Amino acid sequence: MSFLKSLFGQQPATATQVRSVLDMVALTASLASNPTEIDPLLDKMRAITANLAPGQAPSPRDTEALLAIYLQLEQYMTTKEPLRTFTKEELRSRLTLELRQQLETFETNSKRGA
Repeated sequence: MSFLKSLFGQQPATATQVRSVLDMVALTASLASNPTEIDPLLDKMRAITANLAPGQAPSPRDTEALLAIYLQLEQYMTTKEPLRTFTKEELRSRLTLELRQQLETFETNSKRGA
């Protein structure tokens, strides 16, 4: 039934469903109206997932790379997405509290290092 809801315009995921960094990147990428624009970013994610065994979590280094990919996707979705306007808050509202905190910590630390 939830599959049918996702086909007919319902939100495909809620905050309780987006629990991993991989899910966060995949869900955000799925919202893009022109996937070719973000495909280079997804190539990085594909390279990471190609090296994971089924059920294996990404390494801390890969997790940081995925968080960086998410931030680039978020930037695209909030500034360049041609068909729909997204806000940072709207995109992040789909995340669990723990995942959101992890992202915000990474984002803060990335800005300090820049």
